[in-house]
Amino acid sequence: MTTYKLQYFDGRGRGEVIRMLLSLGGKKFEDVRYSMAQWGDVKKDLPLAQLPILYVDGKPLCDSSAISSYLAREFGYYGSNNWEAALIDQVVGVIIDLWTPLVMTIFLPDEAAQLAKQKEIFDGKAHGFLKFLEDALCKNKEGDGFFVGDKISLADLNFHTSWETLQNLKYTEKNLDKYPKLAALQARLSADKDLSGYLAARPKHNV
Repeated sequence: MTTYKLQYFDGRGRGEVIRMLLSLGGKKFEDVRYSMAQWGDVKKDLPLAQLPILYVDGKPLCDSSAISSYLAREFGYYGSNNWEAALIDQVVGVIIDLWTPLVMTIFLPDEAAQLAKQKEIFDGKAHGFLKFLEDALCKNKEGDGFFVGDKISLADLNFHTSWETLQNLKYTEKNLDKYPKLAALQARLSADKDLSGYLAARPKHNV
């Protein structure tokens, strides 16, 4: 039996899609979480001095995108052909472009600065990204299915954790009502029989 050990911070961030893939695939895994206080001691022993790292039968795989793509292919969540895989990559890329600048606002020095930057980003490029995602979803079963194909894929999992972040940022959480199909997708994913147990039991974090 293949063994999995994930090393990441004690938060969702770039590790959550990996945890969700392992849970969705029905795989037991060692979920090693580090606090920021531990980080200085931990990073000096890591291949790239960064997290996450997934150990598969003891072999390390670095970089969140590489890990997620590997697991999605292994467990059948990367589409049914190369075109669907490309569409999944497209959605994931848009989500990264949406999520990354917004999540970085939490590192600004005070709440006023965070809110101002979130407003600038969300009222600017973020709306275009969200409209693209809602339109992409609505091309597939009128928005009542998934981004690509007829089952959950890597695209949907990336969306789920990014939407959670938007719900937990002070500016963006009040401005999501224009995208009801995206909100409904998150609810469907959260209720999935293979994901709901993990989501209910995991530690609670804003990002």
